[in-house]
Amino acid sequence: MVEDWRRFEWMGLHKAMRTVVIEGTVVNYEPIRIGAGPGKARFEPVDAVVIKIYDPKKGDYIPFIPGSSWKGLFRASAIRVARSRGLTEVCDGIPRKTCLEGREFDGIERRNLGMKEVEEKVKSIIRGEISICPVCLIFGSPGILSHITVYDSIPTSDYKLGYRTCVAIDRRTGSAAKGALYSIEYVEPMCRFSFRLDAENTPNYCLGLISRVLYEVNYGVVRVGGSKSRGFGRVKIEDLKIKVYSLDHEKYGVHEKTLRGLDPIDKSVPWPGSPPERGMARVEGEKAWNFLDGLMEAWKNSLSVLKEISREGKWRWELALQRIQT
Repeated sequence: MVEDWRRFEWMGLHKAMRTVVIEGTVVNYEPIRIGAGPGKARFEPVDAVVIKIYDPKKGDYIPFIPGSSWKGLFRASAIRVARSRGLTEVCDGIPRKTCLEGREFDGIERRNLGMKEVEEKVKSIIRGEISICPVCLIFGSPGILSHITVYDSIPTSDYKLGYRTCVAIDRRTGSAAKGALYSIEYVEPMCRFSFRLDAENTPNYCLGLISRVLYEVNYGVVRVGGSKSRGFGRVKIEDLKIKVYSLDHEKYGVHEKTLRGLDPIDKSVPWPGSPPERGMARVEGEKAWNFLDGLMEAWKNSLSVLKEISREGKWRWELALQRIQT
């Protein structure tokens, strides 16, 4: 019989079960700006410049969308989506408002248990001794690794920088505030950026939550960067491709035209793409979006169980096992 903790083995990230890679091209249909922060515009013609990275091929600095900005966007949106579906116990993911402070596993780690350490950590999570919400499990928290990696988005086409002069409005008089004139830099519309997100050992229902956010970005419901309330940040995702890598597709990956579930809450999802070849299966275009639809259905189907295991104000993942056994 499989030990209970091994039914949630994906939480440990101690072995390679599978990696799902989501790639595409992000096109900004409105101006987009990721600010470089205060002090960066000292020798620039504007007050607020966009963040740039050095491109050795061009020998110059180019604008980009940092992976950290993407990850923050995905996490914040995932929290909002989860709470809107009744998962009120997911945490904010910010210091002092997250599931972990970073010291919860100290007692286990001091015992130098080797591989047994992973078992003890996962057991403490599924029993609810250390309460961790699904958002923290997906995106990481102090003391626990993230299952998600989001890469920097680099321009793959020509781009043009634009400049806009803005003025702050005095809320009392309704006119321009004195000394409040400033200028900003942004990337003009129709620049194409690379996009890549890796999800390691991530169950289908968690991938479904990520897929929901990806759809909202594509619909323009979730915008990227700053000045969102002033007509900035709407993007679309084109050329969508999804790849699944696994050393054991039959157990963890694409098998019999489905992507296998990873824990008792999870369900297999129809796979519309190619069968695995040399450890990798892929799907692209409209079929890739159809696959995301299936993942979102897995997320929707998991909600009743997720609500049940968090009903006491903390996350007891073992309750999912009890539900199956009864």
